[in-house]
Amino acid sequence: MQLSFEVDPSAPISLQNQLVGQISTSITTGRLKPGTRLPGTRALSEQLGVSRNTVLLAYAGLAAEGFVETREGAGTYVSPASPEPP
Repeated sequence: MQLSFEVDPSAPISLQNQLVGQISTSITTGRLKPGTRLPGTRALSEQLGVSRNTVLLAYAGLAAEGFVETREGAGTYVSPASPEPP
């Protein structure tokens, strides 16, 4: 599955927060199903033209909020028990 996310460097919100918002919305709307593997941090940073650190921090924020789980050596996956939409 090809996931398409976009960030706007000229937007007033940080790139990291833009990415968190897009991924969390995709999860809460059902576009990303529980267990779906997210792109690797290197691949997504190259696709978006941002630093890998931006993607790492976005994934860490999503994990802290319960949207995703990071599995050591296996990747980042949508959590089976993701938070409900606000």
